[in-house]
Amino acid sequence: MGEDVDEVARKADCACGCGLFGTVRKNPAGHIRGCTCPKCRGQRNRRKGLTKQRQARKALGVAPSHKFGDANEENWGDAIFANEVKAGAQIKPAVTAWSRIEAQVLSNQTAIGSIKKPCRAILMPDDWGKEGLVMVRLSTWSELIRPALEEYYKS
Repeated sequence: MGEDVDEVARKADCACGCGLFGTVRKNPAGHIRGCTCPKCRGQRNRRKGLTKQRQARKALGVAPSHKFGDANEENWGDAIFANEVKAGAQIKPAVTAWSRIEAQVLSNQTAIGSIKKPCRAILMPDDWGKEGLVMVRLSTWSELIRPALEEYYKS
């Protein structure tokens, strides 16, 4: 019964006045999970971004800048590339474009009867001249491109 009293005592209205009621969090103090105030939203966005950066660094095989790991891509010990990791709603148009390109590539492979190959998208904007962008899945990078780069730079 003592547990029920403690649980009830920790429930309250959110400190920012957003109208949520629930279990009070320690950080930010007095706010409820799911609070939409700018402070809480910013904290969630930052945490999500740092998590995605950490996952990307590990998948790319980039060494951290110190022994405790490193989430911020500006500090990565990447000898070849300068990196920028994006996450969330801002990348939805790029992901939608990739999904359409990949679906087209996969449908063409089955029509032609070729062996299944990983997809690579080459984007050539009108005002870039001969320059363009290349997109591949992170798993394709880990399986094919990273080992090739490592082999190239060993010799």
